[in-house]
Amino acid sequence: MSKNKIALITGAGTGLGRAIAITLAKQDYSVVLTGRRKEKLREVEKEINKDCTIVITSDVTKEKSVEELHKTLLEQTDGQLDLLVNNVDDMTAMGRIGEMSLEGFNSVIATNLTSQFLVTKAFLPALRKSQDAKIISVTSMMASYYLEEYGVYSASKAAVEALMKTLAIEEEKNGVEVHLFDPENVISEGNPTGAKDPMEVMKEIIEMVK
Repeated sequence: MSKNKIALITGAGTGLGRAIAITLAKQDYSVVLTGRRKEKLREVEKEINKDCTIVITSDVTKEKSVEELHKTLLEQTDGQLDLLVNNVDDMTAMGRIGEMSLEGFNSVIATNLTSQFLVTKAFLPALRKSQDAKIISVTSMMASYYLEEYGVYSASKAAVEALMKTLAIEEEKNGVEVHLFDPENVISEGNPTGAKDPMEVMKEIIEMVK
């Protein structure tokens, strides 16, 4: 790959993940695009540049799939990773707590929280070797703002914030910076009526990776 720093973006095929990947490529990162739909990842790859992208399909809610992602990525980057962006998000299983199925609850927690735990844990050893290691985890104002039918979503984002704030303390001695990023109400597949295009909120990402 042609550039110095390497970033892994989960959920990189659409919406916020796509915008982050394009932005990081312009900030001299080589980008590893991962997600479940290869065709979407390939579309983003074409938008950027094949010379500075790697596409690896993965379901980051599954431990075995994350292990395969870890192995493939490090093989293709000679063990290097400088930035991890935990981006996948699920707003599909919404509903009142008294009516929420366990399946719906588990789906939201797996996508929004478990994925961040699995991917972060897998790639921490590689990040610790970087001279400029960063983790950016996507959160939401719903972590501390409560609306009917958003209870499980709010719980998942509050847990992400607790997890990553603790990680920041644990990894400070290892030189790994940890950031939380709230993109606010951006348009996505799960939120088609959002107020902003994801590219409109990339200034904060640029500041985080400087």
